[in-house]
Amino acid sequence: MSAYRPVRRLNQYYQSNEGFKAWVKLNEKWFRENPEVFRQLLQNPNMVNLFMDLMVMNAAKIQKRLGKMKRKRR
Repeated sequence: MSAYRPVRRLNQYYQSNEGFKAWVKLNEKWFRENPEVFRQLLQNPNMVNLFMDLMVMNAAKIQKRLGKMKRKRR
């Protein structure tokens, strides 16, 4: 496996991104207010599969974007 793992790098980026953390908190709040939607999401594994498929299909684009972000920081 390549040393460049876009999903792992994306995860590290989002762990330090305050805007993303705020977005996650808003999503958590919305799901608490709408538990029936959350239950439907958990009962449908196709949603998880769809998300993972999209991440794999876009892995090259994600890696390219992370490279651009890294170059801009320098």
